Amino acid sequence: MTRCRRKRKIALKPGDYVDEISLPFTTPSVLFSLILFFFFFEIASIGFMFGLVIGLVLAAQLLAFVLPALLRTLMQILDARSKGKEPDPPVIEFLSWVGNVWTLFPIVHLALFVYAFYIADKLFGDDTAYILAIAYALFLPASLIVLTLTHSVIESMRPGALIALLRRCGAKYLVAPLFLIGSVYLVYWLIRHTDMRILAEFVGFYLMFASFALFGGIVRPLQLQRELDIPDATLVVEEELHEQQSLVRTAVLNHAYGLISRGNREKGLAHLYRELADDPDSATGWFWYYDRMMRWERNNAGLVFAQQYLHHLLQDGENVAAVKVMLRCRLVNAAFKPLADDIPLAIYAAEQSHNEELASFLR
Repeated sequence: MTRCRRKRKIALKPGDYVDEISLPFTTPSVLFSLILFFFFFEIASIGFMFGLVIGLVLAAQLLAFVLPALLRTLMQILDARSKGKEPDPPVIEFLSWVGNVWTLFPIVHLALFVYAFYIADKLFGDDTAYILAIAYALFLPASLIVLTLTHSVIESMRPGALIALLRRCGAKYLVAPLFLIGSVYLVYWLIRHTDMRILAEFVGFYLMFASFALFGGIVRPLQLQRELDIPDATLVVEEELHEQQSLVRTAVLNHAYGLISRGNREKGLAHLYRELADDPDSATGWFWYYDRMMRWERNNAGLVFAQQYLHHLLQDGENVAAVKVMLRCRLVNAAFKPLADDIPLAIYAAEQSHNEELASFLR
């Protein structure tokens, strides 16, 4: 049997790195965010012109207001680039310190680094402190990437999870810490050797945004989001839209069930396929119908529907999701197989997921 092999992109090309680094200038939403937060930072800095006490008070109040939005925006950039999407501009909900606490965790990283650097410098001198800073920079991108992928603070600090990510990324991961170290050095050099403080600060903000875009871009070819089943964060408006879609789909499925239960399976399934053709989010719709049909007491129709769903997944290269569908259907009926024309792609998907037992069954 001829097997279908698809080449997967395993690394970014040099031009892709440039695209990620230049994202703050080439993407309007990111450029808007960059200018907005830089503007707030400059307002806070102006306060120091009236004295240290006034400056600290003004800066503290402004940071307490803006910092959560900045952190969430940076994490949103990393998350969007890891999926190959264009980041959205910040929204008013980002200003709150409540909700999605994992997005605020980078501030803990900063506090830990400052404290560790201070202690190392005080006890062992500058050289040891700089070595510690470099070591911290080597693992910081990995920690932020794992945090974005899992939404788990614990996972982002667990050595096993970080090492697993480094193994998946390979040598190309080094681009992230090297860019981070180079960015810090460039800003430090501008502050020490130029009188243009505002330029150094703007470059610092730009490189910070570019770093998070680069972190996401490096792991995008691995498509780790698909393996972890982490849903995208949604706004209230989107959640309401999903509820409306669920109501519509429930009515459609009830009608299909009525037809199928009266022995007209072909017409019931045809009704579902017609509705899916008009569904604004057909990918979610296919899974929604499939998941509920597999819960029916008599799910023969669900298995037939699953074959069509599987066809779409395999055609779209959704290998991990396809393997999950096949495994679930085989629990219901051990003889379940995809459509005949989809067998080569199904074998390839099973092999990509290292499920030799499933691959052997399909051959």
